Amino acid sequence: MHLFWADVEGYIWYARLTDGSWTQPVEVIVNPGRNVAVGLDAAVDGAGLLHLLWRDGNTGGAVYYANAPALSAGDARRWRPPIELASKALGAALAVAPNDSLYVVYTPFEAGVSFALISSQDGIQWSTPIFASGQLGSDFTGGSHMALTIDQKGDIHVAWNAQRYPTGYPEHAVYYQRSADGGQSWSAPYDPDPLPPEIEADRESNFKNKMPNVAIDLFQDVHLTWHEYTGQRMHRVSRDGGVTWSEMEPIFPNLGAAYNGPVDMAFDGDGNMHVVAARDGIWYRMRTSTGQWTQPELVDARLADWHHQRVAVVGGNQVYLFYPDINATGVLWSTHRSVPAAAIEPLPPPTLHLATAPSFMPLSNSAPTATAPIPLPTNTPVPVSWREAPNTPTVMQTWTWVLLPLVVVVSAVIMAVVRRRA
Repeated sequence: MHLFWADVEGYIWYARLTDGSWTQPVEVIVNPGRNVAVGLDAAVDGAGLLHLLWRDGNTGGAVYYANAPALSAGDARRWRPPIELASKALGAALAVAPNDSLYVVYTPFEAGVSFALISSQDGIQWSTPIFASGQLGSDFTGGSHMALTIDQKGDIHVAWNAQRYPTGYPEHAVYYQRSADGGQSWSAPYDPDPLPPEIEADRESNFKNKMPNVAIDLFQDVHLTWHEYTGQRMHRVSRDGGVTWSEMEPIFPNLGAAYNGPVDMAFDGDGNMHVVAARDGIWYRMRTSTGQWTQPELVDARLADWHHQRVAVVGGNQVYLFYPDINATGVLWSTHRSVPAAAIEPLPPPTLHLATAPSFMPLSNSAPTATAPIPLPTNTPVPVSWREAPNTPTVMQTWTWVLLPLVVVVSAVIMAVVRRRA
């Protein structure tokens, strides 16, 4: 696992988990904006290059990118200097295609504009932005929550939210779009959960649909999750690449409205989906590859200010949860368990061939201790009833003040934003 976080002085830190132990944390990047680096996202390509994306901390701040060999990411000298990909954005996300093409989507914080896509073959030279088709009025803009994933065919899948313009608040609706030609053309925005007219008409309330997420499972099915205006966390799945969708279903009903991050998803070696959410505790659930849900589990019942919870699967059958208390204690917690799924052998270390003396060119028109495995599910859906998991969480970083963690699964890349203790 790779761990990134950023302190309030503008530094991005790194540590790696190897054989159950963390390496010594080191500063590897200075955010050019000198604000907190937010919205960190990462991916590893087939050549073993680790790609890192973040935004400058201010609302509508710039989008930055850097890369380094994954096996030497703890050496600041191996990181290429950050480059600016866009001068302003509310949200941004990054993914690597099967052919190792690198894609970045971002919301340029402009009236009526949903999001833009740029691409690169080497992380040095970047394409000009392609703006996705959308149906936003001039009083809306693409928002701060974006998710990007690419399937085995190379089709691009994006989940994004709309927010009011020019204030950037409140959030309003969630959408999904796909492209089968590298972003040259896009499907019409799909709203998985249209708002009732009376909710739609309330321009001031932030209790709207928000915080979308998108992921591809082992069978290339597309999954969407989001926060509904009712306070429920919802899910739909598409078995034809995002063309048609299942009925929506609640994952964690009655949690109440919250702003603590999307429902995160990860898939094990059998294709089962593991999800985590936060509200009055940390909640976990598993959906089998045949569509059956296990009982929701209250993994951590403490009433802390949990935000930005993440889930990762390592080795096909080790499920890790990460969740920070962003205010009271400032501690990032982790818990993990083994699940009865196929183990996946790690890929052998790649041989990297890196260009020397690159010329960086910004865009000219930037717009706990493991417990017993969970039981195998039955053939019928399990009734919704909450129970506290027996897991004992363990402190990940007692010396940090966590603000905004993010887990990205490549073998698992964990990112966080933290404040150093005085």
